[in-house]
Amino acid sequence: MKDRRLLACAELCVGKRAADVGTDHAYLPIYLVENGICESALACDINEGPLASALDNIKKAGLSDKIETYLSNGLDSVPSVGITDVIIAGMGGELIADIISRAEWIKSRRVNLVLQPMTKWDHLRKYLYDGGYTIINEIPCAEGKFVYSVLQAQYTGDAPDFPCDLAYQYGGRVDGTTKEGAMYLLRQASRLENAGKGLLRDPQQADKAKEFLDAAGALREKAIDGGEMIEQ
Repeated sequence: MKDRRLLACAELCVGKRAADVGTDHAYLPIYLVENGICESALACDINEGPLASALDNIKKAGLSDKIETYLSNGLDSVPSVGITDVIIAGMGGELIADIISRAEWIKSRRVNLVLQPMTKWDHLRKYLYDGGYTIINEIPCAEGKFVYSVLQAQYTGDAPDFPCDLAYQYGGRVDGTTKEGAMYLLRQASRLENAGKGLLRDPQQADKAKEFLDAAGALREKAIDGGEMIEQ
């Protein structure tokens, strides 16, 4: 498996049984079991086509006894027994938050969450912050001209000791001292700057524009590795 995002997801799995939501071809569950990261896994998808492909790949890998497939909207039809890790990658942050919100057992069982939002990362980080989830780690990863962050989170119920401001919503816990971390933070800073400049066109939005621009500056200060700006 060469997909940088999926490898980062695998790196953040910590338990014995993982559920991969939106599994597509089941590459990640297969990788987790083949490499001894998890003892077993569930490959879940809302569409029959990708799930059929996943089932075929699982059979070819000889792992039908260790990886189960489920046709499910998020985790709605997935049995939660024994699940230690839930992976939701390649979706928008709002959809990821919605899937988590419908599975209350994630909270009660303190399930390890591995999340990779393609969009609306700010919404997801705020949802986790407000909902008592702690982001334990984030791994930035670049693929071509794109750069993403994979989040590891767990429900703790603890109130964070820092504000959920725009800089956090856009940059999270990404380490700006690495090349990929700096790339991610600079890209997020660029997004904030573009939004802030747009708000400046309306005099009544001056305070909000300043908030966006200040957040952009904060992220640029964290990106101290000199990562190159990339377009997305």
